[in-house]
Amino acid sequence: MPSPPPRFASIPPGTIRTDRPPALPPTLLIEGTSPRFPVVYRRWLGGASRVDVALTRLRIATLRLQAGDLARVERLRIVLAELSTAAWEAETHRALLDPQRGPMLRRIIQLLQEGRLEVRSAPLAGWAPDFTIFHDREPGEEKASPARALIGPHWLETGAGLAGPRFAFAVEGVDARRAQERFTSIWRHAYDVGPAVTRLLGGTMEALDRLTPSIRQGIVSAPQHWGVLPP
Repeated sequence: MPSPPPRFASIPPGTIRTDRPPALPPTLLIEGTSPRFPVVYRRWLGGASRVDVALTRLRIATLRLQAGDLARVERLRIVLAELSTAAWEAETHRALLDPQRGPMLRRIIQLLQEGRLEVRSAPLAGWAPDFTIFHDREPGEEKASPARALIGPHWLETGAGLAGPRFAFAVEGVDARRAQERFTSIWRHAYDVGPAVTRLLGGTMEALDRLTPSIRQGIVSAPQHWGVLPP
């Protein structure tokens, strides 16, 4: 007997399967108006058991999450088109010592060390725009299904970058599943950089923990120290 096709097999662009319910209308998110992208992102992140993220690049200095936002996440996968370990190392020093961002970054490092956060690099994938898929798991289900996705520029801070508005879309249902299929394809061909990122962030955290309080305060109060970029 032939094996059944995978539940979410790859489909050609623009094709909507007839065995799925129709997609819900997308919600347009515009910077400076409600609903705000950071609010929606944190709300969906806090309610997800698994999260898949595809970013062109990630700056530690612009992360505006809280440790509690990752409380329910059992698995987090991030694929990056651009990865600068030098920039990450510079930004990590000050972020770890920041009272607001430090607990969140330590939580991320913990997830890396536990193997629950995976990071890959796909410099030749060339996707656009950035997107995140949030997986929900209902009681009694063994696997979480992609229920929601945010597609567009990811901004978790306000008042930085562009003079004009930034736009993103919040989608659910079939569109979230189609985004998941694209992520799976990118992830499959990306390189595993998790061990290198774990050594970098974990080593930085351990080094800072050995410093005296006065040296730590010096790092926080001097934005250009260690080559750190101002947030």
